[in-house]
Amino acid sequence: MEKAKKIWMKGVMTVAQPVVQRLLPDPYTEAGQIRMDGKAAHVSRVTMTEIITHAQCNIKGFAFAGTILAWIDIAAGIAAKKHANAPAVTRSVDDVAFLHPVKVGDIVTVQASVNKSWKTSMEVGVKVEAESPLAHEKFFVAHAYLTFVALNPRPTKSYLSRFTDYQITVPDLIPVTPMEEKRYKMAETRRHARLTTKKPNYDSLRILLREWSQGLREKADTDAPIKKHPGYFSYLSPDEPIPSEEEEWLIEKKKRRYSTDPRMMQSIKEKPMDDTFVEAVELVMPQHANTLQITFGGQIMAWMESCALASANKLAKAYLLTASIDSLNFISSTNVGDVVTLRSLVSRSFNSSMEVYVSVEAENVLTGETKFTNDGFFTITAVDGDNIPVRIPKSIPQTEAGIEIFESASDRRLKRLHQRQELVYLVNVSQQPLTTIV
Repeated sequence: MEKAKKIWMKGVMTVAQPVVQRLLPDPYTEAGQIRMDGKAAHVSRVTMTEIITHAQCNIKGFAFAGTILAWIDIAAGIAAKKHANAPAVTRSVDDVAFLHPVKVGDIVTVQASVNKSWKTSMEVGVKVEAESPLAHEKFFVAHAYLTFVALNPRPTKSYLSRFTDYQITVPDLIPVTPMEEKRYKMAETRRHARLTTKKPNYDSLRILLREWSQGLREKADTDAPIKKHPGYFSYLSPDEPIPSEEEEWLIEKKKRRYSTDPRMMQSIKEKPMDDTFVEAVELVMPQHANTLQITFGGQIMAWMESCALASANKLAKAYLLTASIDSLNFISSTNVGDVVTLRSLVSRSFNSSMEVYVSVEAENVLTGETKFTNDGFFTITAVDGDNIPVRIPKSIPQTEAGIEIFESASDRRLKRLHQRQELVYLVNVSQQPLTTIV
């Protein structure tokens, strides 16, 4: 009976939607504006300027990648909304590689513009640069492509709201300059790749992570050992004094490929993959969402990075930097009031870097409905106090799902390295006559 009711309602909504669309007021035209069939690319261009504060950085003073990703998502979202003159939500994010860390006090510039639009979606290109307030020298930080979908701008708080939650047609993008023409053509190539590339199925791994989170592993109820601190246990011996040849030691260390800092020497050579498992829970608050009460994609990515760093720290005892994030597809959206659960583990470690898999689920606490929203891979590097790479332990899989994701990590790593080389090449080329590609 319930199934028949849903089918009937779906049929009614399909028929009534075009009628309701014309009956409800359009905020844009109500304000005296006219919706156009096409818009020039420069109309949607957005530039954001932010200053990195301590609250946005790790203990090393470098900005969290999640902070940069959140700014990327906001800048791209504004550009998409300016082009569509309607609310827009993040549908996907392509691979993002970070070419240089940003530290406390740096001035970050985020530039975004729509590269191409289709019927209801848009690709937005974002370029991130930074400048030190002391050196006055700009440097390239990251680059990203995001896909946004435009939604109905008409009011939804009415008894007709069930008919108004749909995508709308966006204006065509009109490229003017040679660079805009180039971005326009490349956007179609990237869209084809997104639509034709088959995403791997990690259902078995997500089920395993869910089981771990429910306490189904042997180590779930073990207690951490007591660590004696001089502030509470006065009979402990004082810390060892700093070596007198510290300056010479640091100079010598900087010449090495890997860190020789004794504090960064890992006590173990390998660790079971399940020991890197981390679960984090977040409640979606109004400040995390847009005007449609849908969670910002950048906020989800920031939470994902935080969870990934926690897993990475379980494997490597060192300073951590996020080097890249693989492409993300938001399968379903989350809303204000939803409980977001993130689960992560180190899928594979290399010499001084590691790949971390993060899965995201959302639960509507009113209905009890739980849904998978998205997942992704983060690449995190381990360094010492002088940014010299630190050799880290190996992450050893024990399950069939773990072995599968472990063995496929090498291919993903080669793809990232290739994309990083391409990005470096494009940035170097762009420093010639044409401006940097966005």
